[in-house]
Parts: sequence; structure tokens; C-alpha cells
Amino acid sequence: MISTLTVFFVVAAVIIIGLLANILFKKTGWPEILFLIFTGVILGPVLNVFLKSDLLPILPLVSTFTLLMVLFRGGLELNLSEIAAGSFRSIFQTLSYFAMGTTVITLFTHFVIGWPVIDGLLLGSMISQIGEVVIIPMAKKLGLQNQSATLLSIESVMSSIVCIVFFFAFLATKTGDGTFNTMNVVASIITKFAVGIVIGVAMALPWLRVLFALEKNELTYIATLGYILACYAISESLLGSGALSVLAFGIILGNYTQVLSLLRVKPPSPSFSNVTDYLTRFQTELSFILRAFFFVLLGLIFEVSTSSLVTGFSIGLPIVALLLGARLVAVSASTWKSPMASEKKIIVGLCAHGLTPALLSFIVLQYSFPNAYLFPLIVTSVIITTNIVTSVSSFMYRRKKSVRDTVGSSAI
Repeated sequence: MISTLTVFFVVAAVIIIGLLANILFKKTGWPEILFLIFTGVILGPVLNVFLKSDLLPILPLVSTFTLLMVLFRGGLELNLSEIAAGSFRSIFQTLSYFAMGTTVITLFTHFVIGWPVIDGLLLGSMISQIGEVVIIPMAKKLGLQNQSATLLSIESVMSSIVCIVFFFAFLATKTGDGTFNTMNVVASIITKFAVGIVIGVAMALPWLRVLFALEKNELTYIATLGYILACYAISESLLGSGALSVLAFGIILGNYTQVLSLLRVKPPSPSFSNVTDYLTRFQTELSFILRAFFFVLLGLIFEVSTSSLVTGFSIGLPIVALLLGARLVAVSASTWKSPMASEKKIIVGLCAHGLTPALLSFIVLQYSFPNAYLFPLIVTSVIITTNIVTSVSSFMYRRKKSVRDTVGSSAI
């Protein structure tokens, strides 16, 4: 039994380490994810402060709640004008990368490893994306041109949603009779998208009215949090994507002035912006804490035995290579005849995975599939490898940019 003092000490340590890792990321470009996972490995498999068997029962709740909070924050920070301006190329890049990545991973796992096709589709749908936790701040830090930064920001958020929706569609097939029916999967995806968006928007609009009335109430965030959870539950019970509903909810709240203008509704008083600023700030801090604990949790349940490491990376490394190939094709196509073509290499290199693949790999653990235990091992190795690739790519880009700027200033 873990003592209360030990738990408090570990919680304090994780928060401090997460903060320091975040500061280090801003200064050096090395993703905080790597430090948090390493902290979890030390506390779990190495020192055995926490046992994997004690943590597995809470994974579904922690995974789902963390995912919803990250999506809500992403929605609050998405700008509808930017989405409209860069939507075509971003949507094309997101979908093409997802489709090619999922396809090559499915072929690899089926013909090389011998997995069933549906297992390969599950794994592919988890990791054929990029993580907004790393990519959005990295794109800003590198000083990419606005078009490239917007492309990556929209792709990172959209790709998480696409992965989540397709993953649950494939999971429904896996937990059913195991037969993969293309029409059923497509119908399920369309239903989840449509129902999820409709419920998210339908519940967000009246909540704006409630927030107008609660403008000066100090419990605004707690009320909103409860409403978000209700939005998720209602959407899931009606066979929609609860995650997509929460994202749509966040987008409506984050872009309330544009939404009200489209609906020709009288805007609230200028002071209402204080409410949305408060929600965004609180949500940012909550998302940071949840994200920090989640990646530590990922390290806590990670297997550090020789056989597990060999298994995870022997599958994970070829998969990363395949994903990079798919990403190169997708980025080349999406930036064709665009000023962004000059930054094609760094856009490809910014491939770091974040929260979503880890969350989805934990969900698979709830089921007794023959290969279920392999998913967290492979996904963790992919997360580590892609974050290293992103760090190296950003370092090389910064160095080349520095040399170019120096040469340019010398010429002047």
C-alpha cells in the first residue's frame, strides 16, 4: 500500500519536473514528453514506487478525461478564420498522411509480423498523425512562415480527431464479429462525425447564453466542465463521437464572436472576453497537469526488460521509417506550387507523436486481444523515436537558418 506522503511527494515532483521540462523545451526544443516518460520509467519499472497492476484499472478513466480536456483546449485555441484560410491544404495533408500511413502500417504488420488486418488498422489509425502537444509550440518556436505554421497547427488538431474516430470504428469491428466490412466502417465513421458535430454545436450555443448570464460568477469554469462531460456522455449514448463533440464545443466557445455574427445574434458586452480568457487560461493549466501525469503514467507501465525493449523498437523503428515515407509524399503534394514548398523538409521532420496514440493504446489494453499488450510497447517506442526525429530536425533547421541569416547580414 502506497503511503499518502509518498503520493503527495510524487505528485509534487511530477508537477515540478513537468514545469522544468516545459521550460527546457522552450529553450532547447527537446520535447518535454521524453523527460516525463523517463520520470515514469524511473518511478515505476526501475524503483517500483508504483506497480503496473495497481495502475491498469484507472487507465480508462484517466485516458478518456485527459483526452477530453486536451481536445477542449484545442478547440478553444483554434481560429475559424485561420482554418478557413488554410483548410484545403491542411485537410488534404491530414487525410492523405492518415490514409497512406494506415495502409503501409497495416501491410507491414500483416505481411511481416503476421497480424490480422484489423489489428494493423487499429495500430495504423492510432499513429498516422502528429501531436499538437509538441508540433504547435515547435512551429511557433522555429519561426516558420505563417502558412506553414497554420498548416501544421490545423493538421495536428485535425489528425488527432481523424485518428480517434477511425480508431473507434475499427475497434467496433474488432469487438464485434471481427469481420471487416468497408461499408459498415464508412457508415459508422460518417455517423460518428455527423452526430458528434451536431451535438457539440447544439449544446455549445445555448451554453453561450448561460455563460452570458454567469459572466461574473466565480464558478464558471466548474459549471462548464460539468457541461462538457454531459456533452460527451450524450454524444456517445447517441452513437456519436463524444471526443468530436467536445472539440466542436470548444471551437464554438473559442470563436463566439464569429459564430454570433454568422447567426446574426447580438454580441455580449466587451467584458465577456474576460470569461473566455479565464476559461482558456484555466483549461491550459489543467491540460498541462493532466498531460504531465499521463506521460509519467505511460512511463510507469512501460516494460524495460530486454525482450520488451527489443520487441517494441524492432517493430516501432520500421514503422517510423514507413510513416516518414508516407509523410514525405503527403507533404510534397500538399505544399506543391506553394511558398511552403521551401519548408517541405522541416514540415516532414515535425512528425512528433503526443497524447492521442498513447491514450488509444491504453484503451486497447482493456480488451483481451492476443496482441493487445504489444500496442503500448510499440506506441511508446514510436512516440520516443518521432520526438527525437522532430528534435533533430528542428535543431538542423535552426542551425541552417542561423547560417543563412548570418550570410544574409554579411552580404548587406
